[in-house]
Amino acid sequence: HDMRTVLRRRAPDLPVFIYPTLVQGSAATAQIVSAIMLANRRAEVDVLIVGRGGGSLEDLWCFNEEAVARAIHGSAIPVVSAVGHEVDVTISDFAADLRAPTPSAAAELVAPDRSARAQRLVHLRQRLTQAMNRHQTAARHGFALLQKRLDHQDPKRRLEQQSQRLDELDRRLQQHLRDRLHQGERRLAGLAMRLQARSPEKRLAIGKRRHQLAEERLHALIAKRQDLARHSLAMLGARLDGISPLATLGRGYAIVRTPTGEVISRAAQVNVGQPLVTTLAEGQLRVRVEEVHNP
Repeated sequence: HDMRTVLRRRAPDLPVFIYPTLVQGSAATAQIVSAIMLANRRAEVDVLIVGRGGGSLEDLWCFNEEAVARAIHGSAIPVVSAVGHEVDVTISDFAADLRAPTPSAAAELVAPDRSARAQRLVHLRQRLTQAMNRHQTAARHGFALLQKRLDHQDPKRRLEQQSQRLDELDRRLQQHLRDRLHQGERRLAGLAMRLQARSPEKRLAIGKRRHQLAEERLHALIAKRQDLARHSLAMLGARLDGISPLATLGRGYAIVRTPTGEVISRAAQVNVGQPLVTTLAEGQLRVRVEEVHNP
């Protein structure tokens, strides 16, 4: 009764199992040994209190018996000996894992104090909250860094830069062709003036022929330069298509992200059962991980 009162006060949620047995008299020894063996067979408790209240030396004598001492010593469950009052000493006290001065003291030893457990829970909750806050802060910081890197290496931005570069090359090419055309026109004008300065018909005919040939060569040169420029522009366009993410997707590749947008590049980033979003050349797939194979 005293032990159960202490246990209810200190740890009301602690389950208690009682193995009834005589604690004095000639039949007590065998019953105590049987109770200890029964507790070990059931293996339903974490600690076993073997004891009784105070009494005379004859009343406590069963706890001096060799069979009881061997049963306590051989118990796989830790045993607390709580026999009699503080001044009472039995062989069971030496065979047990721990001796308590009284049965009530034994109950206090095995039952954690409710207020101490509550304080421990508060402390653990505070540590958990702090750890979660640190983890969230680190995650936000990492996300910000990844977002900054993603913005800096955005494929759309790189595509715009390449497009601007192509526009600049096209503008320079057109300006170069116009300059060469103007040079040719000025040269033709000079030849015409020289031709007009020489009036004989033969020279005039020769001049006209030269003028025609020069004009044909100029147009052929311009056409050739234009063909080269178009070919160069086509090659640049093909190179741009080759580094385009859309072209990569068109070849059968895909971009795998979490539902929050995080890009998955390693199998270790995901867990079995985790939902993912797969972006294809045309459309998206929402999938769920069934297996993870790490390298």
